[in-house]
Amino acid sequence: MSILTSSLRFKEVSVAVGEQVILEKLNVTLAAETIYTIIGPSGTGKSTLLRVVAGLQSVTAGKIELGGQPYKANHHLIGLVPQNYGLLPWQTGWQAVTSAVKISQKKKKLSADTLAELGALFSAMEISELKNTYPNQMSGGQQQRVSITRAFGIKGDFLLMDEPFSALDAFTREKAQVLFCETWQQHPKTTLFITHDIEEALLLGHKIMLMSGQPGKIVKVVDNPLGFEADLTRRREAPGFYQAVQALRKELASQ
Repeated sequence: MSILTSSLRFKEVSVAVGEQVILEKLNVTLAAETIYTIIGPSGTGKSTLLRVVAGLQSVTAGKIELGGQPYKANHHLIGLVPQNYGLLPWQTGWQAVTSAVKISQKKKKLSADTLAELGALFSAMEISELKNTYPNQMSGGQQQRVSITRAFGIKGDFLLMDEPFSALDAFTREKAQVLFCETWQQHPKTTLFITHDIEEALLLGHKIMLMSGQPGKIVKVVDNPLGFEADLTRRREAPGFYQAVQALRKELASQ
C-alpha cells in the first residue's frame, strides 16, 4: 500500500515528560490526503501530538501504525511549520527552501526541474520577491509563507502546522488561508493543522479534531458539517456557517 493512501493509526498512545502525562490513551485513525484541523484549550497537548508525528517526541505507551505497519517518523519526509516559522537568520527565503529540499533529497545540487517547481511554488505563494530576502527583512506573514513553501517543497508524506497564521492581521490571515488551500489542492497530503480559531478550523479542515483535558485526550473527530468547498469565500458565506461555528464553540465549552 502506498504511503499516499495509507492511514496513520494511533492505538492507546500516551506521552509523558518526566512525571507529567501530556497525552493519554489517544485512539484515532488519520485518513490519507485529509486536512485535520485541531482545536482545544491551551495545555491539552496539541503541539505534542504534532511532535510525535514529526518524530521529535517519543511515546510512553501504545503504538502508531501506518498502513498496518509500525510508524517510524525517520523513514518519512515530514513538512513542519512551527509557530515561530523556523527560519534561520542567515538564510534568504530561497536558501531556506532549497536547502531543506536538498536535505530531503540527499542531494548537493537540485535539478533544473526541481528548481522550476520551487519557483512555481514561490509564485503560487506570492513570495517570488522574497527569494533574496532575509527573515529580519520580512513581515510575519511573509515569513509564514516562506515556511509553508518550504514544507510543501520537500514533498513530504505529512504536513504539520502549529498555529501558522495566529500572529497575522485579519487581512493577511485570510490571504494566507486562501494561498494555503490553493497550494494544498495541487499538492495534497495528510495534514494536521492546529488552530485556536473555530472559524479557521471550519474553513480549512476536511475533519475537525477536538482535544480537551490535562492530560490531553481526543474528544472526537467530526466531519466538517459544511463540506469542503474549494473556494474559501463561498465556504465562509455558506448557509449555516455561523450556526456551525456556534455549535462547535458550544461543544468545546462543554468539555
